Amino acid sequence: MLQQKLDAHVKEVRLSSRLTTSPACLVSAEHDYSPHLERLLRQGNLNTPKQRRILELNPTHPLLSKLQERVQRDKDDALLGDYAELLLGYGLLAEGSELHDAVRFTQLVANLMVRSL
Repeated sequence: MLQQKLDAHVKEVRLSSRLTTSPACLVSAEHDYSPHLERLLRQGNLNTPKQRRILELNPTHPLLSKLQERVQRDKDDALLGDYAELLLGYGLLAEGSELHDAVRFTQLVANLMVRSL
């Protein structure tokens, strides 16, 4: 489900045993540019295509446990797509990259805060 929602932005969503405290991170495939090098190439006006990275998820993080519970209750829950976008945004911000859509991300965060209060 996460892969389908994020397919335009990531090439793969997978579980990771490397993460200990973070729910998610973005990693590059073996032969891809690093995010920093990609930004530098784009600034140099080189026609560098945007690379889709790998979103790794921490299966032991409480956030992923709750997300899995929600999937089991209703795999068609519209909020699952929002959570997928939030995880991608989390990964981007954690590495110091720009969000794909900052306005959408802030709306999702605000909506999540309203629902949880």
